[in-house]
Amino acid sequence: PPAASLEKPPLSDVASADLSLKAIAEAAASEAERRAIHRVLQVTKGNKSKAARLLGTNYKTLYLKIKQYGIDAGRFRDLRAS
Repeated sequence: PPAASLEKPPLSDVASADLSLKAIAEAAASEAERRAIHRVLQVTKGNKSKAARLLGTNYKTLYLKIKQYGIDAGRFRDLRAS
């Protein structure tokens, strides 16, 4: 998908590509951001408005990050019905 080209490589892939501190830090930050978004979407059961508030960002930024990381927010809503 096109969003993958915007995404930084996971930290495990950096070692084979670029060992600069900048590249390693960017990969670690991206991974931490992805995990935080994932966790908050779990907590809010996929409610992106609530998730954005908890993350201290606006809805549009969260929406773009969800798209960038290829996260399916709908799957967290499906957990609500269970």
